[in-house]
Order: sequence, then structure tokens, then C-alpha cells
Amino acid sequence: MSTEDAVRNVLEREYRVESVRSLDKGYTSEQWVADTDEGRLLVKVPRRERDPEHLRRLVSSAQVAAEHGVPVVQYRQLVPHEPTLDGPVLIQEYQEGDAADEVWESLDKDVLLQDLGDVTGRLHAIRGPHFGDVLGGGKAASLRESVEAEADALLPLADPALIGPTGPLRSALVSAVARLDESASVPALTHGDLWLPNILVRDGRITCVLDLEHAAYADRFRDFGKLDEHIFDAYPEGRDVFLASYAAACPLPDDWRQRVELAHALHALNMHVYFRRWTPQWAPQYAQQVRDGLARAR
Repeated sequence: MSTEDAVRNVLEREYRVESVRSLDKGYTSEQWVADTDEGRLLVKVPRRERDPEHLRRLVSSAQVAAEHGVPVVQYRQLVPHEPTLDGPVLIQEYQEGDAADEVWESLDKDVLLQDLGDVTGRLHAIRGPHFGDVLGGGKAASLRESVEAEADALLPLADPALIGPTGPLRSALVSAVARLDESASVPALTHGDLWLPNILVRDGRITCVLDLEHAAYADRFRDFGKLDEHIFDAYPEGRDVFLASYAAACPLPDDWRQRVELAHALHALNMHVYFRRWTPQWAPQYAQQVRDGLARAR
């Protein structure tokens, strides 16, 4: 049975299906668009991260964001394991629009970044009961405990020849947390993968935030690691526009700059480990960014 036929069979259990077509989108899943009696749906067949619990966290995170008025995708169904596809299947509403990275050059960037600041601020205004994921995984009572656990999970996977001795790096991360205002170290809902490909736009305005599969309750400035690397390093003049809109939705604490530097270091550490596994030639640049970020966080 072809993948298209298998996808159609899954859909026909719940919907009357008019058509199914492959969508050439996404990095980690096969995607299909289906016209059904309940509207147009998007079907994702994950190929990299296939743990159903991971997908449950994604769905639950999106539900929490939607409950607080953040524009996100609504999910219809999660099939934990579909035998004909040898893995999970995720069915969600199909959102019309363009990924922001695909139309970036034609956009009014200040308008887009105002929207992005507002949406990000509203997301970060959602407070969590703990540090960790929405379903309670990786639960930690404090930011320090959360960062220590993250460092302990990631540093053994780092390349010591590139990143240097891991003991001093761990100590530097813990010291950076200790210098922060503890009263501002509250868990907030973070996206975890916030960059232009995960922002959907229509008529130049943001309509939807996509793919909260890495969402978690964390220090809210964690999202600034990817935002700065992939948007503001190339377009620094837009950062003040973004920050003004962001602060109107979620005011900045006095130590926000130190939190951003810590976020840069942790983002770089995650990317170093990720790319060491999947694209090793990019691992060295993130190892250097870890060291640079920690130096600035002092």
C-alpha cells in the first residue's frame, strides 16, 4: 500500500475524503493535504521524532496556547501508531498562508515584527506550574534545577574537543542562573523553535504560530536564542520594534539582557549536540557560541 493510500484510509475512518495530495513542506515529516467533508486538513506522518508522547506534548502545548488566545493550529486527532504507516499520524486543521521565511523579502518587516513581538509576548505571559513540559515531563521546581538537569543531559553528548572541559561549562551555566533575580525566574510557556519557518503569514500579517513540538515551561527568554540567531543577527534594526511590542504584552524584567545571554548559551549548546548528531560540520560554530554566550552572561 502506498503512503497516500494509507493516509486516505486513516482519514476515511472519521471523514468523507474528496482528495489527498502530497505537500512538499516540513523537515521532519511527510505531509498531506486532504479535502474532506469537515474542511481541509493537514496530515503529518513523522519520520524523525516518532514517539507518541512527544506528539502528545505538542498537542497539549498548542491547546494551552489556544486557551490563552495565541493563534496556533488546532489538532483533530493523534493516532499513536498506525500499522500501515509503521508509526504515528497527526491530523490537524490546514492553515492557508505562507511561511514567513518564504516571503520575508516582500514583507513590511516592521509590521511583521510588531506582530511577532505581540504574539511572542502573549505566549510568554502564560505561566506554568513548574519548569518542564506541559505534561509534567522534566519537571523542576526552580530555574536552577531545570538548567542543571538540562546541562547534565546535554554536556555528556557534546564534543569535548570543540566545547572544552564540561565541568567549568556546567559551573558557568549554574553561576549565570544564580546571578539572576530569582523573583523573575518564573516558568512561562515557550515555543522552543521560534523562527520564521514556524510563523504563518497572510496578507503580510501573522495568522498562526506553527509546530510547538519543543514547547515547554521555561525561562521565557529561551526563545530569544533562536530569534536572535535567525532573525535579528541578519536584521538588527528590527529588534527594537520587536522588543517594544513584546514588552507591551509581557513587560521586561530588569535583568532581561542577562537572561538573553544565558538563553543564547543554552540554545547554542542544544544546537551543538543536535548538529553533532545530524549535521556534524555545523557543530563547531555552536560550540564557540556556547563559550561566547557564557562569557557575556557573566
